[in-house]
Amino acid sequence: MTPLDVVVVGAGITGLGVARLAARHGLSVAVLERGDLASGASGSTSHMLHGGLRYLEHGHFGLVRESLRERCALAHMAPQLAHPARFLVPFYRGDRRAPWMVRLGLAAYDAFAGRAGLAPHAAVRAKEALALEPDLESAELLGAGLYSDVVMDDVGLAVAVARDAMARGVSISTYTEVIAARPAQGDAVEIIARDRLEGREVRHVARCVVNACGAWSDRTRATLLRSLHPGTPDHAPLLRPTRGTHLVFPRLTRGHGILLFARSDGRVFFVVPFGEHALVGTTEVEVASPPEDGAGRPAVDEVRYLRAELRRALPGAAETPALAVTAGLRPLLAAGGGLSAASREHRIVQDGPIFTLVGGKYTTFRVMARDLVTAVVRWLRRAEPNVRDDEQPLPAPPATEGDPEALVEYAVKRAFARRLDDVVRRRSRLWLTPDRGRIAAPALAAAMARHLDWSPERAREELEAFHAGLEREDRILDAARAGP
Repeated sequence: MTPLDVVVVGAGITGLGVARLAARHGLSVAVLERGDLASGASGSTSHMLHGGLRYLEHGHFGLVRESLRERCALAHMAPQLAHPARFLVPFYRGDRRAPWMVRLGLAAYDAFAGRAGLAPHAAVRAKEALALEPDLESAELLGAGLYSDVVMDDVGLAVAVARDAMARGVSISTYTEVIAARPAQGDAVEIIARDRLEGREVRHVARCVVNACGAWSDRTRATLLRSLHPGTPDHAPLLRPTRGTHLVFPRLTRGHGILLFARSDGRVFFVVPFGEHALVGTTEVEVASPPEDGAGRPAVDEVRYLRAELRRALPGAAETPALAVTAGLRPLLAAGGGLSAASREHRIVQDGPIFTLVGGKYTTFRVMARDLVTAVVRWLRRAEPNVRDDEQPLPAPPATEGDPEALVEYAVKRAFARRLDDVVRRRSRLWLTPDRGRIAAPALAAAMARHLDWSPERAREELEAFHAGLEREDRILDAARAGP
């Protein structure tokens, strides 16, 4: 078996970004992912490419500047998946942050963006703020700041990166879980994985392995090192993961995003316009590393928290039922202090041929990929690395709305979908229709059965699993609405 240069474990935006950039620099690459593309944190974001206004408050100026550069680059590379939006920051009497502090932060945000900036910030009086967004809470409203950021389709962008990687020769295997590793000839490593849907074994030999498993990176690192060096004690965790939960509603504003500071705990709170919908979030609940089973599922208390803060910001939305709830685990670096101050910077840890990439944020995935590929090229003793990434357009998604056959053909043949949930939730927006994709699901399952040679029993199992997932989600939303 001819060794590959790199096996990437994990197909969130970070792993896919590494695979794409490595292939662009002539390396042979395979990607192994235990679930679907972007089925973890990369598919449960706040749907924003942003510098992080709140990072300014904690002095992470370099990260803000870097993120704003990447915000501009990614909006240029994927204009169908990322577009500028105007955000409103209401000022209320008694807020923890005085209006002048927020205005200063907005000015700094524009300054750090420099030439990569969007429409500059501004300030308006209370009357003007209510003219822009009449449903805002008007009591004690003093005025508002305005600034610009970029709203994006997180899964759509990850799929575009995966398609670009595939076009450059990367092999991508989803639902394929790494179970062991062992030394191979020379300094190579043999990776042993299992296809979770078909039960078959998958093997790759590679000169190095990149662990880009997000919140599960500590677990993957331990699995690989135990296999390669039996008896070696486990390392201290690199991560301090947190769960972030979002609610999805029908459109809640007149087109603006809204940034507020939650009344209960002072956290940043967003209402993000996303097509004909609004994303409301987020929470931050610390979980163990490695995460226990079920740690990524939203909790009823988190849904109640989001609804309570939304009620304070947009009283008219109080009784609007949420369409959906999502949750993901952020791979924050292990450190002391409060969660809100935790760094979103990234770190590369090398254990011989095993490279573990942890931390970071969605917006800076290309920066993380550049740093990782630079380290890999040095390890492989190629020419002194000069790893760069241009801003060539990423593949655009085709128009498949209303055509189940065309949607499934694209999803299966060009976008790596292998399960019904992959198509409904992550290759379309059917999960955001009033029926959550239930009406379309039988036709989609039938089309997938034809493309993937499913038996009638397998097609029925996929439908049952899809409906069971929606029912679990509905129970959480119903329990949250029934509570205090």
